Amino acid sequence: MPAVATVAPFLWTAYADATRRSDRIFLWTTWLSALTALVLPNAQRFIPAALGIFCLAIVRTPLIPFANSMTFRALRDRPQRYAGVRLWGTVGYIGAAVGAGAVMDRLGLRAGMYGVAVAMLACGAVAWAGRSRDRVRLAPVGWREILEATRDRRFLVLVAATGLAWVSYGPYGTFYTIHLEHLGFSRAFAGTAWAAAAGSELVVMLLWPRMCGWAEPRTWLIVGLTANPVRWLLSSIAHDPVFLLVIQLTHALSFGVFYLAAVQTVESLVPDGLRTTAQGVFASVTFGVGGLVGNGLGGLLYEAIGMTALYIAAGIVSAWGTFLYVVGTPRDEQGTRSLSVKASRGDRQ
Repeated sequence: MPAVATVAPFLWTAYADATRRSDRIFLWTTWLSALTALVLPNAQRFIPAALGIFCLAIVRTPLIPFANSMTFRALRDRPQRYAGVRLWGTVGYIGAAVGAGAVMDRLGLRAGMYGVAVAMLACGAVAWAGRSRDRVRLAPVGWREILEATRDRRFLVLVAATGLAWVSYGPYGTFYTIHLEHLGFSRAFAGTAWAAAAGSELVVMLLWPRMCGWAEPRTWLIVGLTANPVRWLLSSIAHDPVFLLVIQLTHALSFGVFYLAAVQTVESLVPDGLRTTAQGVFASVTFGVGGLVGNGLGGLLYEAIGMTALYIAAGIVSAWGTFLYVVGTPRDEQGTRSLSVKASRGDRQ
């Protein structure tokens, strides 16, 4: 799935901007995700199962970029309120993490996949019921305009920096529980540590509208990026349970602030009418390429060099991402584009 995530979000969102059918394509991909999840449990052989997972990745990975873009569009001039919507994703993640294990232990993996299908059907129903009746009249764009918008230097620096930050997440996301077990802690403690991280993320999302009044998104993104190397370097020396839990609270900065500031900045750097594509590129590079490289390198190096060395390497990689963003996006260049595609291409309408 991470390999598909490197391209699928961009292709789907670019097609949506090119055809002006974002809402409709979001519904299609949601229904198709539900259908694929419904069929997947019945795949008994490797090839059908692999094909099912591949198809699920194609239609599921663009859903979050679509949802982000649609949310910002609905909020219009109140982007700081995005966090109030996004926090329900974290609540859902926590609920799924807690409840899915119990359901699958009792009813089996197949029941869990059927649960995914039902959840996706519910998402599709909610999206269909809440679809906008307001038609924003923007001229269709071609691939040339899409590529020009995503070649903006500030945008490229941002996705490169966030991609490096997410590469650094690879070892942690893959081996954190295993690392805790090697340190002598139970899975219950590992669950508590994960819950502490998710809880800290929720706090940031609740406070985000107020935090946006304290500093601009660029400043908060630098804070979030800087928190990554600090977190990984502290993790490399942590063995005490209290210290480990305190470090998990830095997730509020290294993911919560990082993610909210990044998606809000992406929205400001690209003209109206191409922002769905921009969110897709951000997702493809950061979570697709970054996740693929980080998870892959973590898997290759974990047994060879151990988690302590991986944490140090992750700190170095994420520090480079922070340096790149600070140097590559001077404060005086962080103006927001207010031109829409319609305005910039009005002579063609």
